Amino acid sequence: MTGSRSTPDSSAAAMLLILLGVVMTMSVAYADIVDHPDRISDAELFAALDLERPGLERVREAVGREDYDSATVAWAEYFAAREQPTAHFDRGTWPDLIREHYPFLTDPIIADADRIVAGEVGHSPAHLPVTDGVIDWSANPTRDTNYVGMVGSQWLLNCLGRAYLLTGDERYPEAFAWFFDSWYEAQPSIREHQGGLGFDPIFRAYYPGVRARVLADCCYCMAAGPKLTPQIHVKLIKQLLGCAAWLAADNQVYKVGNQQVAAVLGCGIVGLMFPEFRDAEAWATLANQRMGEHLLKVFHPDGGHRELCTQYHKTVLRDVAYVALTAWANDRPSMLDDPETAAALERAYDWLAALVMPTGETPALHSAVFATDWAVHLSLGAELFDRPDFAWLAGRFWQRQLAPSQKGSFGLANYIISRPPPDGGTPPASLSRHLDSSGFAVMRTGFEADDRYLVFQYGWANTGHAYPGALHFCLQINGDLVATSPGSPRSYRHPAYRYCHSTASHNVVSIDGESYPNANSIAPGGTLRAIADLPGLWYVRADHEGYADTHDATIERRVLVIKDGPVLMSDRVTGADGHEARWSWHTPLASEVGDDRTARLSGAGSYSLVPARPDEAREVAVEEHWMAVLPRDCQPDDCGGPATALRWIKPVGPDGARFVFLLLCR
Repeated sequence: MTGSRSTPDSSAAAMLLILLGVVMTMSVAYADIVDHPDRISDAELFAALDLERPGLERVREAVGREDYDSATVAWAEYFAAREQPTAHFDRGTWPDLIREHYPFLTDPIIADADRIVAGEVGHSPAHLPVTDGVIDWSANPTRDTNYVGMVGSQWLLNCLGRAYLLTGDERYPEAFAWFFDSWYEAQPSIREHQGGLGFDPIFRAYYPGVRARVLADCCYCMAAGPKLTPQIHVKLIKQLLGCAAWLAADNQVYKVGNQQVAAVLGCGIVGLMFPEFRDAEAWATLANQRMGEHLLKVFHPDGGHRELCTQYHKTVLRDVAYVALTAWANDRPSMLDDPETAAALERAYDWLAALVMPTGETPALHSAVFATDWAVHLSLGAELFDRPDFAWLAGRFWQRQLAPSQKGSFGLANYIISRPPPDGGTPPASLSRHLDSSGFAVMRTGFEADDRYLVFQYGWANTGHAYPGALHFCLQINGDLVATSPGSPRSYRHPAYRYCHSTASHNVVSIDGESYPNANSIAPGGTLRAIADLPGLWYVRADHEGYADTHDATIERRVLVIKDGPVLMSDRVTGADGHEARWSWHTPLASEVGDDRTARLSGAGSYSLVPARPDEAREVAVEEHWMAVLPRDCQPDDCGGPATALRWIKPVGPDGARFVFLLLCR
């Protein structure tokens, strides 16, 4: 029969038309992903991949036949065998690195993983019920915001991939597959019910950014194991695509606040670790751009993050490091290649170095807690910027053989570690430091546990993590935390949270026991009037007008430290006639107030807090308002140990009020 066979030219033309149709369909399908990132079809997934890349021939052939089951199997086999690109660490060498240089990290990682294997699904203090292996994804009876950590950020999965590398135990990828598959299928229901929070806990803000990093890490660690079936593989890659596409669309412009850094973290990690996606390069570029902007715009010239909160300062550095190190591991461009952003990153590390306490923590500034994860950051900074002072400080901590912590028993910064700890180095050139643009004055006599340390805050902070506590200080002597900061509970629903977020919870003067107001999410700070660091003597003077609008009041504080002797504190209230002034001192030490209105504190040392003109005080109140997250507590679920608030209360007259105290150390 004639005419039944196409000529070569007509066959080629027909094939070209088919390919053009496929490309057009792929483009339309891919554009729709942002609208339904939790329900990506097989066709949309494979349309988002560059199937012309070497190694994807079998995937491409199966997709051409619309045999997506075979394409899924081919993808899983391809990814399991793929050696490049890697995460920021090499899965083949990382276990030996940890065993040789950080053996004290293995037990915490495995303990966290074992809890999930046992069926515990929690981001403390919130937990999801598990009955006969079925997770109740909607349960959040107290409307705890930590619910987002389980269903949105999925922090708890960090440990599973690393435990698998350390042990080879298939229980860990099996637990991951159980959790992830259940969650993946429940996404529409979770997004509808929202855990009673009133907002989407899966695709909102920074949640997909953190989740993408966690899932990519686990996928990289477990890819060659039998428990990550092709079906789990394809759901993982769909989720990573949905996260990166949604985040890229949501972060096309710069946004103020640390949440954007955590958001574009997902773009950067997916873009760097999964170049098979057509938009991978654009996602990695977006992450570099936004993170660089935050380093230059949100960090003060002295290196401090504008929230003035050590926790969120380090959180930003952690997310920046994930992207920068992943780029570095794969010979890709990063923020470290730009002299301006690299210098900003070094200053941010230096800010942490300036704040390290003699006992090895950074202080609980604003909504942070006392934490040790600074050592991870300074270890990295020592290598990146050839800083022997960073190496010396971090090396002293690593000699303690403790797992760095921050708001949990195992700090998430530990997962950045991909190199041995620094060795050697030299002590910092200065003991006391003045961080003049972020507004902290740090006095220290040395870096041994029995040295003296005082951090004094007068800076202005932004966002809801900032506390109205200008002129607050934290004091450590003889290894004792003599005067402490409120810090923050792990849950915003914790009964202590509102008190911690008040002026009354700080070591400052308050009027009528009230907080002075924030304005436009800015916590008013103060103005530095004088500072001096002399042999044997340290002095600071500052004032603030936080109560100017509510009580027409100004408060001035002077602190004089005799470095081997007493501490003298003087506060003057001007204005607020007819109101009540309260001078507060918070301490976790055993304390009692005598008939002479002198407070006696005892810990490793003994201390007396002696008021001048004690009879002017109407009363001395002794209260326990909050649970202090203390050094090395790692913030347990109950928020920590008790802290006593000692308050000397005076009426304010036409001439104001004055408080003078002498702290004697024995």
